[in-house]
Amino acid sequence: ARPSKALEKMYNIDNDFAAKNWPPLEEIGDPITPKRCRDIMHHLHVQEMERMRRLRPFPMPKFQPGDMLEVRYELSRSQQTFAVFQGFCTEVRNKYLNSAFVLKNTYDGVGVEQLIPRYSPRVLGVRVVHALTPRAPRVDPRPATRNYRYMWHYYVRGKYSKGKRLLWRFHMPQRPGIMSLEPRIRRELANIRRRYQMQRAEAELPPYIFPGPYHITRRQTREVKAERYRRMLVYAWDERQQREEKKRRLREKHRWGVYKINKEPRTTALSDLP
Repeated sequence: ARPSKALEKMYNIDNDFAAKNWPPLEEIGDPITPKRCRDIMHHLHVQEMERMRRLRPFPMPKFQPGDMLEVRYELSRSQQTFAVFQGFCTEVRNKYLNSAFVLKNTYDGVGVEQLIPRYSPRVLGVRVVHALTPRAPRVDPRPATRNYRYMWHYYVRGKYSKGKRLLWRFHMPQRPGIMSLEPRIRRELANIRRRYQMQRAEAELPPYIFPGPYHITRRQTREVKAERYRRMLVYAWDERQQREEKKRRLREKHRWGVYKINKEPRTTALSDLP
C-alpha cells in the first residue's frame, strides 16, 4: 500500500501536517519577541531624537540641577505667540525621547513647577542664566571610600563600632556622640543594686529573696503573681550580672598583652661575631 499524500496539499487548521510548517518562515521574517520589540522601539526613539535635534532652532546648553534656566516656548503657532519661563532646574530626566527637565519658581508667593520636554518642537530656546560653580577637582582621584560596609547605609553611626554582645547587657548600646540621660540613670540604679547586694552579703543573708511559703492548693492572686514575677526578674538580673562579671574577667585574662618568657636567650649569629 502506498501512503497517501493528500494531507500535504490540504492547508487548514485541523491538518497537523500542514500546521507544522505554517506559515512559512520566508514570509513572516523574524518572530516578534519582546527583545525584538524593545530593539525596534529603541531604534525609533533614536531616529526621532536625531530628527528633533536637527529641527531644533538653537543649540541645547549643558546644565545640571541647581542652575537657573530661561525657556522660551510656543503658546500658539497660528497666532505667533510665545512665553518665557525662568526658574531653577530641580530635576533632569534622561529617558531617551521622553527626556525632560523640571523648572521651579515662585510667582506671588506660590511655587510653580513646569516640566519642559527636551525634544519638543514647541521649545524655542533654552538659556542658562546662572550656573552653579563647578566643583573643585579632587586631589585624590580615588573614590572616597572602598569600605563597602558603610556604603549604601544610612544611620550607621554606632552600628558596627562594637560587637553585638552589648545588646545583651543591662543598658542598651548608646551611639557614640549622643549624650543621653538614660545611661546615667541606669548606672546609678546598678550602683544602688550593687550596694544592696553587698549589704545583704555583710549581713550574711542569702543573695536572693525568698518569695515565702505558699500552700500548693492556694489560689495565687494577681499581687502574688506580680511579686513572684518581679522577684524572678531580680534573680535573673543577679545571674546576668554574675555572668557578665565572669565574662569580663575572662576577657581581661585573654586580652592581648606583652608577656615575658623565662628562657635563656639564645646566642644569635650576630652576637657570635668576633
